[in-house]
Amino acid sequence: MKKEKYLLLLPVLSLFFAACTDMEELDEAWKIANEDAYLKTAADANFKELITTSGPSGVYYKVIKSGISTGEFPFQTSNVKVRYEGFFYDGTIFDVGSTLKDEPIELSLSETIRGFSFALQNMVVGDKWEIWIPYNLGYGAANYTNSGSGQVIKAYSTLVFEIELVEIIRYPK
Repeated sequence: MKKEKYLLLLPVLSLFFAACTDMEELDEAWKIANEDAYLKTAADANFKELITTSGPSGVYYKVIKSGISTGEFPFQTSNVKVRYEGFFYDGTIFDVGSTLKDEPIELSLSETIRGFSFALQNMVVGDKWEIWIPYNLGYGAANYTNSGSGQVIKAYSTLVFEIELVEIIRYPK
């Protein structure tokens, strides 16, 4: 009788494992597509690699609009006001924390993903950039659910942001 129970479970388990294999294949295809899009951007002459002293390189950016340099840049611990939109390499929007037409929102750079923080630390007020962030400087190798939009950001996602630095917040001494 016990053998019969296990034999009945066999088709169910095989379907489960077959479904897992399909998901693994889809995840691998997503990872490869993201890597390909990222590498294509890295090879695009309009994009420059952001070399940082505060962390690894790998963020690519294109200047859409230049601000007026005062020699001041945000620090990793700074709060800033920004307008931005975040989307995947295929154009699907995952974060409209502050669309580029709305009022800017205040962010603490220490609470953002590393690639986003690195880019902002190299911008001056008035700069507007498109940045491409590899997964290791974004949300990494695990799925992440955006608390604002509820959008799931899949593992290995290359993230694209259009970002405008509006203000570096200065607190009274």
